[in-house]
Amino acid sequence: MNREGAETFLRLLAEAQMRDQLAPDPPPWAGGPGAGRVRVSVVGQALTAVEALERETVEDILADFDLAVSLRQLHDQGPGPGRAVRMKAPRALQYGRPGPPPTQAAQAPRAPQAAGSAGGTLPAGTGSPGPAAPPADHDPDQGAADRFAPIGLALPFQADGLSGELYLMSFAHTGSGARLIVLWGKPTLSREHELGLQQAHPFPASLLTVTDDQGSAYELDVTYADGSDGVSQINLHPAPPDGIRWLEVAAPPGPAVRVNLHPADGPPSGEPVGRAPEISAADLSAGEQLLIMLADDLLMTAAQFPLPVRPELPARWPPAVTSPRVAQSMGTGLGDIIAGLEAVDALPTGSPIPARLAALCASLGIGGHQIAAAPADELPEPWLSLLTYYQRRKTDTAQVRDGFAAVTAALPELDGIRLALVGLHNTQGTTVLHVLARGVQRAARLGPHGINLDFPLSFWLRDSGGRWHAARPAGWHPADPEHSIALLLVPPLPRSTAWVEVLAGGRSGQVRARLPLRWGSPP
Repeated sequence: MNREGAETFLRLLAEAQMRDQLAPDPPPWAGGPGAGRVRVSVVGQALTAVEALERETVEDILADFDLAVSLRQLHDQGPGPGRAVRMKAPRALQYGRPGPPPTQAAQAPRAPQAAGSAGGTLPAGTGSPGPAAPPADHDPDQGAADRFAPIGLALPFQADGLSGELYLMSFAHTGSGARLIVLWGKPTLSREHELGLQQAHPFPASLLTVTDDQGSAYELDVTYADGSDGVSQINLHPAPPDGIRWLEVAAPPGPAVRVNLHPADGPPSGEPVGRAPEISAADLSAGEQLLIMLADDLLMTAAQFPLPVRPELPARWPPAVTSPRVAQSMGTGLGDIIAGLEAVDALPTGSPIPARLAALCASLGIGGHQIAAAPADELPEPWLSLLTYYQRRKTDTAQVRDGFAAVTAALPELDGIRLALVGLHNTQGTTVLHVLARGVQRAARLGPHGINLDFPLSFWLRDSGGRWHAARPAGWHPADPEHSIALLLVPPLPRSTAWVEVLAGGRSGQVRARLPLRWGSPP
């Protein structure tokens, strides 16, 4: 990694952007006021993400940029009548190591080889955009203790003026303990509570009981995951021994439902699902990872804002469309990011990803990206699928029906990260996939254009109808050592889906797994 070259590149870029921004007749690529600073900022974030620069260095360069622009503007305006302008000379945008940071430093805003996968050997995605992470240290019982079972049952309840259903999605037993992954249905209030004559209280988890086939009862406590629309974990103490065949879960007034801890993996309708995950090696650079993450987020952003097709544009790719403003803004500085990654040896010469990113921008009608590579003739299949959804979807398209599905799988380790799928649900036109993750840290690290660096894997699903769905974190409940993460799927998953194929990838490898879905209530 050429770290000295990274600082030099960013300072040269800052000077060039300042000249363009302050020119009497600025070139068209200069953009409006503040566009130059945005470009310097996103390139600085990219170089920080691949560990070529320290964040403090980027902040120092941005502070120098702001000061130089302010002084130049004051100089151009000239002193007012009878006034003289006296101020210290600005610290130059140096090319060596920067001096001490200013008093008020500006805060920075927030490989593929085959075209059949999204940006890499798969829709490849990324560990930290720095070097591939080594395998994480596991708990002594990690692996041997891991057990997952899909459930897909509804448990009616009625207590303290509330009635409704508790949807049991899955059972998970890992080194962090045993728990039921559940979804609380919308409760119904008694007439007294509706009229305000009595105060309604949340359903107390203490009224639930869990017993096993040996007659043993378990103590329970509830963990509510943030931002996951009522999904919770009911933790069992102690964890059921490996020999336990089933659990009975009951709530007043009953009856209990039985949870099979050793379900058969019979494929529905003869479909070849439930097979062992397929693992293959990959070798992506830090820069390639970062560009793939940008492409994934750009696709997800655009796909949530469908707009009319522009048929007059070339049709080498799917018909291009006018991209929404938020997606247009994500094109800012892409060419400079690529040039910076190449300058610090984080992006290999001849990588196909810049050309694919240029083709993606062309398909979305995003201009001003200044990517030097010619657009690629082909795009990865998952990217094409999401582009097609974006271009053909109408604004009055009916929402997917609410519901939940039982699906479980423990994926092999990728770049030191272990993921386990524990269920998904549809609500208000969106689909959320719930996973347990080890080897990640919730540090709120954001890359260029706000991409989430805390979840450094690319994650895609293909449904039984052949459509691809991209996934990124929408909710995160940190815990030690296991995190509960809610992944938003774009587009949402229809209730007609019988199975999904998961593609998860990091810099060093990829995993593919085909899994059955067991849809439950509500209808």
